[in-house]
Amino acid sequence: MKRFLAFSQKILLLVITILVLAGCGKKEKIKIGYLYPSEQFPRFIKEGNFITERLRQLGVEPIVMSGEDNDAIQIQNGIKMLDKGVDMLIIAALNGATIAPLVREAHSRGVPVMAYNRLISNVEYDVFFTGNNEEIGRIFCDIALTRKPTGNYVILAGDRFDRNGVELKAAIDTILAPHVAKGDINIIYESYIENWNREIAAKEIDQVISSFGTDIDVILAGSDPMADGVIETLDKYGMTGKVVLLGQDADIYAVKHILNDKQTATVYHPYKTLGYKAAELAVDIVNKKNIKSQINATTFNGLVDIPTVQVKSVVITKENVEKELIEVGEYSWDQLND
Repeated sequence: MKRFLAFSQKILLLVITILVLAGCGKKEKIKIGYLYPSEQFPRFIKEGNFITERLRQLGVEPIVMSGEDNDAIQIQNGIKMLDKGVDMLIIAALNGATIAPLVREAHSRGVPVMAYNRLISNVEYDVFFTGNNEEIGRIFCDIALTRKPTGNYVILAGDRFDRNGVELKAAIDTILAPHVAKGDINIIYESYIENWNREIAAKEIDQVISSFGTDIDVILAGSDPMADGVIETLDKYGMTGKVVLLGQDADIYAVKHILNDKQTATVYHPYKTLGYKAAELAVDIVNKKNIKSQINATTFNGLVDIPTVQVKSVVITKENVEKELIEVGEYSWDQLND
C-alpha cells in the first residue's frame, strides 16, 4: 500500500510538473496599440493600416483607436489600451503638449511608448519616429524659389503646439532669410494654424487677400488639408493655379489638385515604408532587441533627448506622379482620374 501511495504521489508530481511547464511555455500574443489623432488626417489612417498589416504579419495583435480630434478622448483610449494589456503604445498625438499623462501611465505599467510623427513634450519615453523637418523645409523652399525667386510669400505653418509645425517653419525661415534680406522676397503674412486645420487655413487666406489684395506669388501651407482650404479660398478670387502652392502628405485630393494645376507640389512620406518600419521597430522594442543601429538622431522634447528615427520624404510634382506614386502602388490612375 505504501509503495502504491508513493508511486501515485510520483505520478501526481509528474503530471503537475508537466502542466506547469506547459503553462510556462504558452506565451500570450503580443499586443501593440496605435493611437492616431482623427479622421481629418488621411495619412495617419493610411500609415496606421500599414502598421497593423505589418504587425499581423509579425504575429502581433494590433489595437487601433482614433482620438476623435479630442485630447481627452485620445488619453482615455490610451488608458483603455493599457487596460487591455497592450505591450506597447504607438502614439500619433493629437496634442503633444497634453498627452504626457498617458505616457507616464504607460511607463508606470512597464509599457514602452513610441511617439509617431508628432513629438510628445516634457516626458520621457522610448523612441520618436518621424520625418526630417529640416529636409521638408528645404523641399518647400527649393520648389518655391525655383518657381518664384521673387515676389510676395505667405507662410501658413502647422500647429504651434506641434514640434513638426515649429521645426518646419524654422527651417523655412532660415532658408528664406537671405532672400528676404536682399529684398527679393516679401513675406506679407505668416501664421501658425491650429491643428493644421483646413477651415482655419481657408479663413486665414481669405483675411490675407482682404487685407493685402491678390498680389500673392507663393503660399507655403504646412499640410495638404491646409492647402485644400487655401484652394477653396483662391477659387473665390479667381486665383487658383496662379499661385505657387505647397502642401504636405500627398493626400489623394492633393495629388488630384497637382494634376489639375491647382497645387504645385506636396511632400510625400511613403506610407508603406513608414508603417512597416514603425511596426518592425515597435516589435523589436517589445522583444527587447537593441535598436541603436536604427537610431539616426536625437530630439530634445523639453525634458530629455529622445532617441529618434528619421525617415526621408519625397517631393511630388506633376512631373513625377507616375514614378513616385503610381509605380509604387500608392495610387492608381483610375483613383486619380475619378
